[in-house]
Amino acid sequence: MEKRSRLSFQLRVFLLFSILLSNSGNCFSFGKHIASISTNYQQQSWVLNGLVTNEKGEPLVGASVLVKGTNRGTKTDNEGKFILEITAETEQLMVSYLSYTSQEITVGSRRTITIKMEPNLKEQQVNEVVVVGFGTQKKITVTGAISEVPVQNIQRISTPSLSNSLAGSMPGIVTRQSSGEPGYDGAAIFIRGFGTWENRSPLILVDGVERDLNNINTQEIESFSILKDASATAVYGVRGANGVILITTKRGKLGKPSVVFRTENALLTAQRLPKYIDGPQYAGLINEAQLNEGKNPIYSQLELEAFADGRNPYLYPNVDWVNTILKENTFQTINNLAVTGGSEIIQYYTNVGYTVQNGIYKQDPDNFWNNNAQMQRYNFRSNVDIKLSESIALQLGLGGIIQRGNYPGRSAPDIFRALKITSPINFPITNPDGSIAGGQTSYLQENPYGLVVRSGYSTQDRNTLQGTFGGKWDLSKLLTQGLSLRGLFSYDHYYQGWNDRFKPYRIRQYLGLGTNGEELYRNPDIREEGAMGYGSGSSSNRAYYSEASLNYNRSFQEAHNVTAMFLYNQRDYVHLTAGTSLANLPFRRRGFAGRLTYDYKMRYLLELNAGYNGSENFPKGKRYGFFPSVAAGWVLSNEPFWNSEVINHLKIRGSYGQVGNDQIGGRRFLFLTNIIRGGQDYPFGEQQTWLAGYNEDQIGNENVTWEVANKANLGLDLQLFNGKINLQVDGFRENRQDILLQRGVIPRVAGYYPWVIPYANLGKAKNYGIDGLLEVKHTTQAGFYYNFRGTMTYAKSIRVKDDLPNYLYPYQNPIGHLIDQPFGYISMGIFQTQDEIDNSPRQTFIENVQPGDIKYMDVNGDGVIDIFDRVAIGYPRTPQFIYGANFTVAYKGAELSLFFQGTSKTSIFIDGPSMYPFQMGLGTYNILQEYYDNRWTTENPNGKYPRVSSMDNLNNNQTSTHFLQDASFIRLKSAEIAYSFAPESLKRIGLNGIRVFSNGTNLITWDKIKIIDPEANYGTPGYPLQRIVNFGAQLTF
Repeated sequence: MEKRSRLSFQLRVFLLFSILLSNSGNCFSFGKHIASISTNYQQQSWVLNGLVTNEKGEPLVGASVLVKGTNRGTKTDNEGKFILEITAETEQLMVSYLSYTSQEITVGSRRTITIKMEPNLKEQQVNEVVVVGFGTQKKITVTGAISEVPVQNIQRISTPSLSNSLAGSMPGIVTRQSSGEPGYDGAAIFIRGFGTWENRSPLILVDGVERDLNNINTQEIESFSILKDASATAVYGVRGANGVILITTKRGKLGKPSVVFRTENALLTAQRLPKYIDGPQYAGLINEAQLNEGKNPIYSQLELEAFADGRNPYLYPNVDWVNTILKENTFQTINNLAVTGGSEIIQYYTNVGYTVQNGIYKQDPDNFWNNNAQMQRYNFRSNVDIKLSESIALQLGLGGIIQRGNYPGRSAPDIFRALKITSPINFPITNPDGSIAGGQTSYLQENPYGLVVRSGYSTQDRNTLQGTFGGKWDLSKLLTQGLSLRGLFSYDHYYQGWNDRFKPYRIRQYLGLGTNGEELYRNPDIREEGAMGYGSGSSSNRAYYSEASLNYNRSFQEAHNVTAMFLYNQRDYVHLTAGTSLANLPFRRRGFAGRLTYDYKMRYLLELNAGYNGSENFPKGKRYGFFPSVAAGWVLSNEPFWNSEVINHLKIRGSYGQVGNDQIGGRRFLFLTNIIRGGQDYPFGEQQTWLAGYNEDQIGNENVTWEVANKANLGLDLQLFNGKINLQVDGFRENRQDILLQRGVIPRVAGYYPWVIPYANLGKAKNYGIDGLLEVKHTTQAGFYYNFRGTMTYAKSIRVKDDLPNYLYPYQNPIGHLIDQPFGYISMGIFQTQDEIDNSPRQTFIENVQPGDIKYMDVNGDGVIDIFDRVAIGYPRTPQFIYGANFTVAYKGAELSLFFQGTSKTSIFIDGPSMYPFQMGLGTYNILQEYYDNRWTTENPNGKYPRVSSMDNLNNNQTSTHFLQDASFIRLKSAEIAYSFAPESLKRIGLNGIRVFSNGTNLITWDKIKIIDPEANYGTPGYPLQRIVNFGAQLTF
């Protein structure tokens, strides 16, 4: 509690400091505007109020507006507005903005004016910059594989977790969201698939510092890009093999303060909750299973009718557990308040946000606690830029998150597992005396209702404080033109705390009424009532990062352009509450990075990048590695001979290089051999004194090192019809070596425990594919704007080498197959007759195979179905092919946007006890309606699923293609309709802008599964994904 209070105090101090700086900026801004308007008006002079916009009507900030032939001029503020003194109707305004065609406009008698600027394609190509590793670079000279996404596309998806907004949004990025639980709904992210079976996560940098992606509010983002090839990531050395995500947050702008308030309120609905059979169907299926095994039915016709008509719901229950504990809908609220502005000296941006995301668990009004899931988050960010002189500038960034989660006393996996294993006839929700009902065995005692409403509650706090301080010193006048020195330091503090209030609740098994009408219960109770228990804990971590770089950027003879960078950086990550001395040691990295670029008239491009990085996780003498890359490009459209009116820009580029991955094994210091106390004790001496024994916990490998990825990339950038069509295509190939794995050829007879067997860098993998972007955009003369943006990524990852023993049959060797490739049997359908069984290869899983059982392929042709007939089947869960398509149309203030996301080459097993019933015994596990309606029976010989059995039918529960389904899908990921009111119509109410909108997320899905959401994990029960319908408004003051 003390640590949390201290962290909250620090956040308040930073907030106060930011507000003070913001007010300082206002003073400078106020003074500037006072100075820009003369008070000595001549009789005929007047004040002109103007607005400068782009071709879509969006305000341009910082546009230069000058009265021709005078020194009267200004720049537009952060709303695109300006104020100027005009002395004559004949005066002309000269308006200019970077990458737009300059205009000269006669004022006339106008008191207000709106100036619409048209883009200058040639200047845009020359001046547009992109964020790259440790800096920015002109887009036209970029030779690496870099993808960007328009930030407004991300912001249309209403979710507290940024990772859920990225699927299909840009080429090269692959995501999969498997849970919708508040606070734990983030998606797994990969860049261009994955080239390893160890840690596959990309490096994520926010304003140049390694931070959590889901701690970023989407409204705070200025730019979002990913670095994909070795040329773009080599400067990150041992952290660059899995790709890099770069996020830049918003900063202040010149002009008077602008306040933007955005509010969103959403209705959330669970996606595809499982549909299970009811009590009468379940009891009837038990009888059918008995008959299939030649046994007598368990339930009489009278009992079946009792399950159906509810005459005695305590002895013959018929419980729909899903609707008992889950609500149909819940709510989410996201609010943000941002202030931006500044003067020539200080510019500032501040955003404060509040988010509430509620869960779908039903609540008990008699509880004094909240048993529903809920996530509340306060977020704060403030960026301040200070210009101390013409050559020295400082940057300050502050960020903070205070997040509290509330959850039932049992976890979501526990609750949804109970939903899966508890049949509708096991027991009622509660007994006649109000106690929680339970079953006959310990396996059936977890009543889902009790887990949700009676088990207590848990609160989880996750607080983050982030501070960044940076500066730039331009040395052009002091030393040489184009030379500058940059520095950056950051401090991040992370706190996690939890308080568990667990409640032992009474569980009883009701047996009926006694002879005197009294209620009879099993004695003793399954569980006794207990007092509310308490448990708590916390952890705290700190991260320190610093970097210093010398940068050079200069042009010679207006033809030779050279840039260079040399950088040193280091990062320390410390567990302040580590439980062991080993875990308390800081995680440390040190490194150098360098970049050299050259281009001739932006026509011939050459780029060299390198990283020299070290990690303390490896033995002395082997902690540093060198990771170089080279890239080249040719801008054909800048050649003198190029004179095409159709193709305005054409660039060919390629790169090759080496990057590393030090995120190996999840364990530290694998080069050390650890001896621990424990295990077998031994007697010594005549008195047989027992002394503790010692075991090897880890056998060290002095040659352990990082993974190395050799990457090649070939790309094409194409622009047609004056920028109306843009195409970007990249082909890539990666060979990953030195993948860390546990030795697989050391036999058990060697005497090692499985966890003691040493690790070695023996694995190899390859990854190849293609990604691309196609964008079509146009604005008609009537003001109608349309945009299509399509992306695709195809990445195939193959296991090349591991350390497993040789297989008897090569087709069972995972080498040469996809990473994470599933293996199983090939189903040939379902046996229909005994003759078919007798004339087929012998299936060894059970002795008595019957009609209705699954028939498998004899792959090796030996007449026997056994483990040697398992082969590679289907695809891994992570899709190989992912794509997206965004359509936007706008006219005046109205806008409609649709975003479709899809995946292909991915599979899911819809199997387990819910699809082959009674695997764990009669009465265990809920059974899906899908199975019940499509099972094999003598009356339905064309049923898709095998017959029901009253025992664990090992023949039918094998991993096979019979339960393998194509998990490909197309989803209407988001849709938004919005209207922005014209600024002129809002002046009377003191507003500069109003935008109202309604959007939705996960609206419609087209797929072949229908049982669950195609992204969800079926085998591991979990919280369902959510469909979101959102309404909001954005007000600008």
